[in-house]
Amino acid sequence: MQNHPHLGPRAIRAYNRLAQDIATYNYIVRFAKPSGIIGESTRRAMLVSLRSANRLFKREPSRPHFMLFDPVVPMSLFDFALYVARLSAVSMAFEERHAHLTAIGITRAAQARQIAEFDDDFDDD
Repeated sequence: MQNHPHLGPRAIRAYNRLAQDIATYNYIVRFAKPSGIIGESTRRAMLVSLRSANRLFKREPSRPHFMLFDPVVPMSLFDFALYVARLSAVSMAFEERHAHLTAIGITRAAQARQIAEFDDDFDDD
């Protein structure tokens, strides 16, 4: 795994907010299984998430730019599910790149710091 620069606190908070929205959208698509068209409030929430994703991922290599849509125009469930799938895929790739965003990554980083501190203790001789 490559070492990538750690994100600042603002970026981490932005990512956590986006991840919560993506989890909510995934629940809607996979478990609630709505039918018909997506309501305007949900379309507006998706639009906010897409803008947030574009801001957060803009400096990431090979990450897609999400095209925005008109929130007044009806959206089919298929289109909504497509946006959710793309957001989920980009989010997972982002987590892999910035491992310190996940619990496993935090644990590994802490272990690496402990090993580095342990090695430093022996270098002082």
